[in-house]
Amino acid sequence: MKLCLLLVSLAASLALAAPPPPTPPAPAAAPEWAELFGGASQPAIWQSIEAAAAKVTAALAGGQTTGVAAWAETVHLGAHALVDQVKPEDPERAQRLHAVLEHAARLADEVIATAGRKEIDLAAAAHRRLQSALALARLRLPPAITNAPPATVREAKPAAPKP
Repeated sequence: MKLCLLLVSLAASLALAAPPPPTPPAPAAAPEWAELFGGASQPAIWQSIEAAAAKVTAALAGGQTTGVAAWAETVHLGAHALVDQVKPEDPERAQRLHAVLEHAARLADEVIATAGRKEIDLAAAAHRRLQSALALARLRLPPAITNAPPATVREAKPAAPKP
């Protein structure tokens, strides 16, 4: 009887000391760019970025901010999509390309913010810096992406006006 109680208490203490069963990993959230650029080719993403940047240039040159935030959002999302998808074999080249694309995404955010406040001069200044970053990104991207035949471009939808 004592042996039985000893075995039961030993089994109970081992059960209490056992780690809980592992929890299954949570499914990975889709990247922020997936809704707009999911399934798009890398050349289509780059062409969408360039088309959106050109529209921002035209709007700001005309003293307008209408549509600028959506076009800058296209640049932001496209830059992140290319960071996730373009993987140069040379680690140093990959690091430089990803750094300039991340910088372009941050500058696009600045364009969005200043355009949202209708600060055309500040938006234009931020956009000039964004254009410089995109020119550098063009130099660092593989020619297969930047020199590809025309593809269907995608564009972020404008945000609904705030009440």
